[in-house]
Amino acid sequence: MAPPSAIDISVKPRVLIADDSRIVRATLIKHIEGMFDFREALNGEEAWETLLIDPNIKVVITDLTMPKLDGYGLLQRIRSSKISRIREIPVVVVSGSDEGAERERAKAAGATDLITKGIGTAQLLSRLDILSKLVATQREFERSLEVLVRKIEPVAALQLPTIDAFRAKATSLLETAANARKNFVLLNVCIGLKHVGLEGAAMSPPASVSRAIGQLLQSTVRETDHVAQLGEAEFTVATGSINFDSARFFAQRVCRAIAGAHLVSDESMSFIASCGVVSLSDPGIDPNMVTFDELLDRARNRALLGIGGSVTGVVGPEEEAAVLCGQQIASLPMGKEGESQLASPDLATLLQWIREGRQNEVLPHLGRLSADLQPLVDLVLKRGK
Repeated sequence: MAPPSAIDISVKPRVLIADDSRIVRATLIKHIEGMFDFREALNGEEAWETLLIDPNIKVVITDLTMPKLDGYGLLQRIRSSKISRIREIPVVVVSGSDEGAERERAKAAGATDLITKGIGTAQLLSRLDILSKLVATQREFERSLEVLVRKIEPVAALQLPTIDAFRAKATSLLETAANARKNFVLLNVCIGLKHVGLEGAAMSPPASVSRAIGQLLQSTVRETDHVAQLGEAEFTVATGSINFDSARFFAQRVCRAIAGAHLVSDESMSFIASCGVVSLSDPGIDPNMVTFDELLDRARNRALLGIGGSVTGVVGPEEEAAVLCGQQIASLPMGKEGESQLASPDLATLLQWIREGRQNEVLPHLGRLSADLQPLVDLVLKRGK
């Protein structure tokens, strides 16, 4: 396999397709050629080598079952890489089925999204387009924030819609999504400033920072999405026709960018950004009955759970369920990439909860439980042969 040239920079976003089946690779290429550039890999090892030498790859599509290094092994290498462009790259897993257990195990391993081998062209292109555009969001957001905040002249007043205008547009987007059986997502972003290493509620950030974040959110989202400022340091984004995983991925990058940007000279202070995410795919939500205000209240409450615990990252259904089960958001440790990671009970505790009939408390950790038990299951199956 010839390495890419140093000047081999395609105008189109580049996708790496890793699958040992020539037919599957050819089918995926047929779907994406014309809109995306692509590279092929026959196994996980070859895909890993390609990632190391080609910095222009924006998204990885991988099968789970491959020789030399399977999809789970490739995901483990990617997510543990010391190279940030590789560690943070979106990875889409290709599966022969859409079973929940496999989806949860892939997500627990670090997959950004999961698609079935029979996916339609339009749906695949839409997902890849969103993910490829999100790759550059975090660093560009950081750099732009730093420039805006440090401008000599003050940032111009935000031209965001009023809450009533936002509600009208978002409600229309919600109704359209529900009628078309598509998804609708609300992202509520809360920003705070805190003393490093000290407990206590987060303070409101300077007005210049809030204005800069509002400006960038407005310029970053798609033309079909809507942004509003609900408070001094609180913004909400309404978006449709995007799956929950992609929306969460975007929210993670925005949170990391806000926390990672160098916006204050005082080393004892740091920014935190909590994003509450709610969608029509949330458990217990009836798309045909839920109102915009109900979704907004849920998104705001989730964001407040994070900001109240001084946690940078996304608070979605799983994190909220963990809090309701008695875990404290304040105890969530920071991941090496700036994402909040749920302080899960250990495997023995989860198994004990199952024996005690506390299944509802185990559900938020089901993906990790499946991943932890899989090696044991594989060993039992191997010995039984």
